[in-house]
Amino acid sequence: MYQDVEPKRVDVENNRPKTTATDDSLTNEGQAINGDSNKSQSFQMPRAPPHVYSCFVVNRTSEQIECMLKYDGRPGEEKFDEVINVTIPANSEHYFPRKFFQPDLPESYCKWVKIVTHVRVKKQNGKILEIDYPFENVHAPIRNWEFHVRDEGDILSKPPTRVVNVLKYENLDQYEC
Repeated sequence: MYQDVEPKRVDVENNRPKTTATDDSLTNEGQAINGDSNKSQSFQMPRAPPHVYSCFVVNRTSEQIECMLKYDGRPGEEKFDEVINVTIPANSEHYFPRKFFQPDLPESYCKWVKIVTHVRVKKQNGKILEIDYPFENVHAPIRNWEFHVRDEGDILSKPPTRVVNVLKYENLDQYEC
């Protein structure tokens, strides 16, 4: 009743059936014997984007700073971008949480994550420091990145240095591990 059927073999790189070869010019991998072999390139996964989804801006100065942080939504559509302005006291920090949006409602319920693309700090002396995407030392998507503002120099882009959900923070549900 059932016949033994050999499964079709597919050449994954070219997405076509492999030749099993009675033809003199082909082998069973679909490559020519006469020297005109198909140059196959090995598949490489694309690099993960260096996105920062949430971050701390750490004020390491002895004066308060005005901080502006920009989140970008969908590329090429400014309507999903968001700018947050805060004042960060001396020797303190501010947490900027991950932001979600749903651009295609009601057709799609897919959520997108906004990415941090710009941090601008204005010090009390009027000096303005800025840092833009892609940020130094970010090699893959990450949450809870840190930007340190110092008395001298530019804004430092640093990996997370601590566990985020420490009791000193209010509204712990917004912090991510």
